Amino acid sequence: MADKTGQQEEPVKTKPQKLSSFGLPRLYSRVDISADKWLLPIEKMSNPPSLADGLDAEAEKELRFLGCELIQSAAILLRLPQVAAATAQILYQRYFYQKSFVRNNFEHTAMACVLMASKIEEAPRRPRDITNVFHRLKQINRNKSHHRDKKLQPMMLDQHYIALKNQVIKAERRVLNVLGFVVHVKHPHKLIYAYLHALQCTGNTQLLKTAWAYMNDGLRTDIFMQYAAETIACACIFLAARTVEPPVSLPQEPFPWFELFDASDRDVQDIALILTQLYARKRSTNFLKLENQIAGLREKIPGLAGNKVSKFAQPSNDDSASNTPSKDHKSRSTNRDSSPNGKDRRSQNGKVEGKRKGSRSRSPESSRHRNIPKRYKSPSRDKDRRRSDKMLIDKRGGSRNDLSRSRDRSPRRDRDDKDRQRRSDSKERGRDRNKLDRRAREKEVIQTLGKRRRDSSSPESRSRKNKR
Repeated sequence: MADKTGQQEEPVKTKPQKLSSFGLPRLYSRVDISADKWLLPIEKMSNPPSLADGLDAEAEKELRFLGCELIQSAAILLRLPQVAAATAQILYQRYFYQKSFVRNNFEHTAMACVLMASKIEEAPRRPRDITNVFHRLKQINRNKSHHRDKKLQPMMLDQHYIALKNQVIKAERRVLNVLGFVVHVKHPHKLIYAYLHALQCTGNTQLLKTAWAYMNDGLRTDIFMQYAAETIACACIFLAARTVEPPVSLPQEPFPWFELFDASDRDVQDIALILTQLYARKRSTNFLKLENQIAGLREKIPGLAGNKVSKFAQPSNDDSASNTPSKDHKSRSTNRDSSPNGKDRRSQNGKVEGKRKGSRSRSPESSRHRNIPKRYKSPSRDKDRRRSDKMLIDKRGGSRNDLSRSRDRSPRRDRDDKDRQRRSDSKERGRDRNKLDRRAREKEVIQTLGKRRRDSSSPESRSRKNKR
């Protein structure tokens, strides 16, 4: 485009817009907080961030399965409701489709997801309880990896525990930041019961329990990242109807029953296939092997080379060595103001350098007297005190031990003793008063009874009875 002078104007260069983590243009005019935004496309599911850091797909699936297994076991030990355990596992899956297992500690993330899910489902648990439970589960998994039966040790409450607790709290904030505070989850628990009620199968408790179990086991997979809750509920009922004894026949004519709930035949069969593959696993997850594999990948990354994957409370030799004082600490403190030859450093004027006038160096041996009161430090004061003690002993009599014992008693202690004695005296007076009152009442009753007996035996009372 030409301006008034006829010169060609240069086009305005615009910066390319940065895409979101889902590969779509960013929409700053609105914020989507619905749970359906976490239904990821196939491209995102087939290429998680961990693959870019060198982790193979099989190890990535094993880490997802292991993290969800730890969360489920921890929820049982913490007595959390199953809804909270399901929420924690789904949050764990969401987070690691945005972040890499190599760059983030999956144990800290799993603990943070349990901590967050307990708050979301209104069953909060303390970070200390969650840390202790995961520490126990880690020891159990390591014993399984080494094929040994080692005694479980409790977690020590030291600086390593405090550091781990802070790591869990930071991991919780990190998960909230990555998920954009969209942490609510739509669970298919209620949908399974509602669909079976619509199919008039609620009387079959075995079918209901089996479908519920399939749904809970499916949390260890990524089906909640691909399909809606309605489709997952239909797939669990579809698979349970075929595996229970005897099998349950559901309506198929004129259309399959799950199409009533907006679920396609292909999606239902895909979910059923994923669940059957989950039960076809023949080996357990090797916890130690996965840790070593992640540690090897972290060493190849420049920024993460010095970090360790697992930071559970195990004191290292470096930490213990750094906390111990050096051997030459005493020699450096004693020879601080002296030269290597043992002489004072003096300037040309003959004055000592590095010292103020009237100051003196303090040796380490004098540090043990710092907490002693001043009255015991002064020799003249001790001398005066001994003289006054001798004078008091001459007047009162007794020994020096009796005098020191009387001097050590504080005014507050004397006041407490007086109050205690006063209370005991008042109790004794009260007991004596009660005894006197009881005796007086007994005497009065006896006098009253005797008077009535005398009145009834008198002639006047007899004449009254005869008249009647």
